[in-house]
Amino acid sequence: MISSKKLTQLRETRPFGIGRLFLLARRDFANRLAQKMADKHPDGRIPGGSLLPFLDLEGTRSTELAKRAGISKQAVAKVLKELEEAGLVTRTEDQTDGRAQLVRFTENGVNYLLKIHAAIKSIEQEYEALLGVDGLQTLRSSLSLLAYSQEEQP
Repeated sequence: MISSKKLTQLRETRPFGIGRLFLLARRDFANRLAQKMADKHPDGRIPGGSLLPFLDLEGTRSTELAKRAGISKQAVAKVLKELEEAGLVTRTEDQTDGRAQLVRFTENGVNYLLKIHAAIKSIEQEYEALLGVDGLQTLRSSLSLLAYSQEEQP
C-alpha cells in the first residue's frame, strides 16, 4: 500500500511540475487551435500537424523531419503522404544529395500555414487577456530561451 505521506507529497508537487505544466499548456494550445481550425477540419485534426512546425520554409529533408519531431522515418513517410494528398507539400530531389528528397510547402501549403498562423495570433490574444501584455512577453521570452538555448534563435 502506498503511504499517505507519499501521496500527500505528490498531490502537492505533481500539479506544478514543469513537465506536466508544459504538457497541459501544449494540450490547451492544441485544443484552441483545433477549435479555430474546425471550419476547415471538422474532426479537429490538422493534417500533418505533428510535422508542420518542423518543416522549414526553404524545405527540409524527411530524415531531418523525423529527427526534429522525434518520430520514426516510417511515421514521417505516412504523414508526408497525407500532406501530399492534401496538396500542402511536395517532395523534390535535394540538389546537394541526389539520394535525398526535400519536402517543401506548395502554394496551397503556404496559404494553409498562413491560416494556421492567423488562428495562432488569435490564441495569443486570448493568452494576453489571461496573462497581460507583460506576462505574455515574459512567457514568450522564457519559452524562446528554452527552445533555442542550444541553437541560434530565428
